[in-house]
Amino acid sequence: MIRGRVKQRAQDESGFALVLALTVVVALSTSVASVAYFTTTNFHNSKRDQAGQSALALAEAGLTMAYSTLEHAPDPTSTTAVSSTPVPDVPLAGGFATYYGSFDATTQKWTLVGLGKAVDTNHPGSVIVRSTRGVAAIGTATRGDLSNGAWKYIYSDDPNSCATFSNNTTIAVPVLVRGNLCLNNSAKVMGPQIQVDGSITLNNTQTSIGTLASPLTEIHVGRGCSTDGINYHSPCSAADRVYGTSPPDTNLIAMTKPPVDLAYWYANAMPGPLHPCSSGSFPAGFDNNGILDRSNGTVDLFPKTGYDCRVVDGTGAVVGRISWTPGAPGSLVIQGTIFVDGNISMAQLVQANYSGRGTIYASGTIAMSNQVVLCPSTGGCGPNWDPNTDLLTFVAGSSTDQYDFTIGNNSTFAGAIYTVDDFQAGNSSQLWGPIIARQINISNSTLNNFPPIMKLMTGMPSSYSTVTTVTAIQGSWGT
Repeated sequence: MIRGRVKQRAQDESGFALVLALTVVVALSTSVASVAYFTTTNFHNSKRDQAGQSALALAEAGLTMAYSTLEHAPDPTSTTAVSSTPVPDVPLAGGFATYYGSFDATTQKWTLVGLGKAVDTNHPGSVIVRSTRGVAAIGTATRGDLSNGAWKYIYSDDPNSCATFSNNTTIAVPVLVRGNLCLNNSAKVMGPQIQVDGSITLNNTQTSIGTLASPLTEIHVGRGCSTDGINYHSPCSAADRVYGTSPPDTNLIAMTKPPVDLAYWYANAMPGPLHPCSSGSFPAGFDNNGILDRSNGTVDLFPKTGYDCRVVDGTGAVVGRISWTPGAPGSLVIQGTIFVDGNISMAQLVQANYSGRGTIYASGTIAMSNQVVLCPSTGGCGPNWDPNTDLLTFVAGSSTDQYDFTIGNNSTFAGAIYTVDDFQAGNSSQLWGPIIARQINISNSTLNNFPPIMKLMTGMPSSYSTVTTVTAIQGSWGT
């Protein structure tokens, strides 16, 4: 009886176990299905997120294209500088990019939009699109023209004659000659670079462009070199006594002489003919008749007695100055642009240091001779000179004399020189700084390498253009 009850209970429990087993199986199956569903869903979402990120990156690439198109447009203020509708898709890694823009002529601002399109790999044929936008402002700026680069060289502008270096001349500065170059006696050009648009004639076995031991970094010659004045070889080579670290070539920079405006500076120099000293005086004055005609004679820049001429503005601030204090050495102070309607002479065995940055014009000629030494206060005449602290520029404006600027008789100068006509140096003169002239004739002189003039001063002959600028406005980026 008892055995029968046990058997019956076992049968009853086996039924319960079956139900429990089925319940567990169903529960496990549901759990596995849920895990599979969530895993698959997360996988697809991850893929979609990656496609979205790719589309955003492509949109940023499209926005960059829009900025680049605007910057390179002939006229960024034209409403057609950037297409107002999306340009054709540009294929890139991961998809496509395009862009468009709109211009507000009132605010002079462009709103640029970049679009990115990436394929959604989970849905064949489906594309995810993202966009970015930014704002660019149109403005203007003044930019120096290529001719201003002449201030880096000893520059000869005459294309129809020969710049001449003779006797024991050593040129250790960059040289640019638009015409021909003639080397005589034992003259040498020692670099670091030279360009001659015409030809180079080396008339003596002691002449050379560089040496085998000290070759020039750059040599560009348009029409070849000759050691006899008859047979010219192009490109030049060591056979012509022309030595470069790289082979000489015919690749020429298109350079012109920067323009000079004598009438403008006659009227606007401070001090000058129309803006005399507010205080102090200048020997012989700046003019004598109110007309630009070179009638003021010859002015000695370094007389035996001192002077101090200043021009002040309405607030009392000094806007221009030239002063001279005799001594051993004497002291010349310059500020701004000064104009003398006549000639300037420096010929009193003077040794002087100058301080400040300024340009001195003469409508006639400028001469430096009789062992005059004129050096910057900072660094002196030598490699330690800093032209961005002290820089004196002479501009000789005669159009009737062959030589506008002459230096010789053991004279020394560190600064910049510009002549309307020709420049001449000789008799053991020493120079540091650029020279710009119609033609150059140098004999028995040394032109030493000079530190670069990073920024031209007001008054230095130069040329500038007004250009349109495109400026991305910071913080304008958005999606």
